[in-house]
Amino acid sequence: MNETQTTVARHIWLSPARASRLDYLARTRGIAENQVIEKALDILFDLTDLFDERAERQGWSFLSEASLQRVWDNPEDAVYDNWRELYGVPAG
Repeated sequence: MNETQTTVARHIWLSPARASRLDYLARTRGIAENQVIEKALDILFDLTDLFDERAERQGWSFLSEASLQRVWDNPEDAVYDNWRELYGVPAG
């Protein structure tokens, strides 16, 4: 199947140093400057996705820890903190 690639023209402003570096990267790799920018954006987007996933996992972990703390840290459960004594298991 042939996929038609759609492109969007954008104007960007770079400092002279960054423009020079972009030109250097493109020339040394034998690709167009816009391809360097596309690759850089792909890396940025992948990192953003990774950070978003990590933040989401941390959020769920935070929520589950609070719930687990409520379940475990209660008077009814405190009796099991001394499980060795409760079940007659010698220490060590």
